[in-house]
Formats: sequence, structure tokens, C-alpha cells
Amino acid sequence: MLAVGVVGGLAVQGIGVPAGMIVGALLASGCYRLAGGDPGPWRGRYGRVGRLLLGTVIGAAFGPDVIAPLKAALLPMLLLITAVVGMGLGLGYVLSRFTRLDTTTALISVVPGGLPAMTAMAEDVGADATVVAAIHFARLVTVVLVVPALVPLLAAPSSGTAIIVPLDEAVGLWPTVAALTIGLIGGLLALRGGVISGDLIGSILAVGGANLLGAGLGPLAGDLRYVAMLLIGTSVGTQMSRGSLRQLRQVALPAMVAIVAIITLGLLLGWGLSQVTPLNLPTALLSSVPGGASTMPAVAHDLGGDMRLVAALHLTRQLVVFILLPSVLGYLLRHRHCRTAVPPTPASGGYDV
Repeated sequence: MLAVGVVGGLAVQGIGVPAGMIVGALLASGCYRLAGGDPGPWRGRYGRVGRLLLGTVIGAAFGPDVIAPLKAALLPMLLLITAVVGMGLGLGYVLSRFTRLDTTTALISVVPGGLPAMTAMAEDVGADATVVAAIHFARLVTVVLVVPALVPLLAAPSSGTAIIVPLDEAVGLWPTVAALTIGLIGGLLALRGGVISGDLIGSILAVGGANLLGAGLGPLAGDLRYVAMLLIGTSVGTQMSRGSLRQLRQVALPAMVAIVAIITLGLLLGWGLSQVTPLNLPTALLSSVPGGASTMPAVAHDLGGDMRLVAALHLTRQLVVFILLPSVLGYLLRHRHCRTAVPPTPASGGYDV
């Protein structure tokens, strides 16, 4: 499976497709799975290693110079996150009204919070995890295939502008080893502590925090980012199966309408973000489109964006979803519980739910 992902990534990257490394790995491994190929026992670890590596690369690129752009864009970013999450909740409710999906499954399927995390949340609250995984996978594949091709077209008028925070030359061997070690420890500790997407978040915080304190651990060589993209793309592709496609087919039309709507909103909000903040257009677009906290930063540098700022916004959005969505689901479940309650009768002497 890993060999298939590598061949696909290198082939698509070689013909000049934007973000070809992750797109090619995803398509190759997905086709291999659909053809009946055995993913092997390591398929779940490809993504974890890729996220640990990507988080380390992103964290190593952080420094005091990235704080000013983040501060300048903080309020617009929060408004953008609120709009995207709010639209996801609204689309999820509409999806539950026009399909046979229950409200909980529909909401978790549409709100952009990351494929692994939302699938795990679905299992925790008793929603249909297979449908949730299928719809989020369709959203992720759509974003990865479409957005890298759109961004260069949309950003063409500003293609001559520089990235907001340019990266320095890569550090040497021993700082790279130190960064990889710190990122690995930080990511594994976050996972052990039960942090959702802890492999990515923990490695970013550990290495980025060390850099902000003056450790000088980055930036790392670009080849490490390509390795992370290959692993992440292969991991996403291994989740494709005939069963997930059958599940998606049952709600295909309304689900695709919801996916297109939320991607379109992300592109529009990204354009607006570029108008009111110092962020250049590729950075703003990739920060706004709900494509995942690991995939969008991974392709940002290839498309002229700043992967640090893209990662910061996507991780913030995920955090908002993880905090907000359980409360919303709890309210809806309590509301449904009250509506299905049967009034007490003298014979029963109480409520029969």
C-alpha cells in the first residue's frame, strides 16, 4: 500500500498537478483499495506518522515573525470560523430533513471537524459512523482534488506577491534531529492524554513553542513535508471502500449539495479574509476551505500560501467544533427526549418515555 501511494504521489507530482504529492497518493491508494488490494496492518499508522511529521515541520517554521500576522487576522479569522461552523450546523439540519438520516448523524456528517475526529465522535454519541465517515471522506477528497486546481486560478492576479512570512533556509542535521524528536514526543504525549488530533496538535505546539522560546529548530527541509503529504494521502486513500461508497450513494445528492455549499462559502470567506487582513490570497483561501487541519497546511506552501497561518486557523476551527458540537448535540437530544415523552396518566403515575 505504501509503495502504491508513493508511486501515485510521485507520478502526479511529476506532471505538475498542484499539490500532486497528496492528490496522487490519495487516488492511487484509493483505487488500489477499491480493486480489492490489501491495505496491510500499517494503514492506520501511515496517517499518524504523516501528521506527526507534518506537525513537526509546521512547528519548526514558527517563530516570533509569525505572531504579528496572526494578531492582525485574529478577529476576521474568528468570524470566518463562526460562519463556517454555523453553516455546517444549518446544512446538517437541512440534510436531516430531506434524507432518512437522524439529526445527530446529519450534523456530525456536515460540520467540518476532520474525518478521524468526527468519525470517533459519531461512534461516541451513537450516530451512524459509516455514513459520517463516507460524507467526510467525500468532502475531503473533493477539497483535495478541486481546491489546489482552483487556488492558482483565483490567485492569478496576485501571483507576483510574496508570501506573508517568508521561510528561511533549512537548518542542518542536528537541529532537524532535535525537532523531529521533540515533535514525536509532543505528539505522542498529546495522543496519550486523549487530545483529539493530538499527533498534529502536540507536535506543532511542542516544536513551535520551543522555536518561539529561541531554540532555532527550523525551518526543516522541504522533502520532509513531501514525505508527510505522501503518508497522509495514502492514509486517506486507504479509508476508501466499496462499503463507504454504498453508504454515500444513499444520500449522495443532498450530501454533495451540502459539500459544494460549504466549500463555496469557504472560498468566498477566504477572498473576504484576504481583503481585510495582511494575508495573501492563497493563504486566505486555504485557511478558509474546510479541507482538514493536515491536508490544507500540507499543500499551502506549494500553492504560494503560508502553511503556519493555514494550520493555525484550521486547528482553531477544529477546536471550536470539538467544544461546540457536543453541546449542540446534547441540546438536540434533550429536546427530542422531551418531545417524545408521554404525559403521565393516573394509572401510570409517572412518565413513560
